[in-house]
Amino acid sequence: MKKTASSAIGMLLTMLIIGLLFITMMPTLKETGGAGLFGSSLNKKSVESRVNQQVKDIEKIRKQNAEEYKKVDQDY
Repeated sequence: MKKTASSAIGMLLTMLIIGLLFITMMPTLKETGGAGLFGSSLNKKSVESRVNQQVKDIEKIRKQNAEEYKKVDQDY
């Protein structure tokens, strides 16, 4: 009987610790992308516009770099 009682108490303590960890980590999970579990609070339009602007900026920088490389090649 002693062995089963101590293992049951150990199991309950383990479940309690896991539950407390889950409760304390839940706000962190909500903030860091648990969108599938908790719903998304991101504004999809603003994210899309930011991504589009970044893509345009990258394309502009690539074009400038290509022009600079052409200029350097022509000089040599």
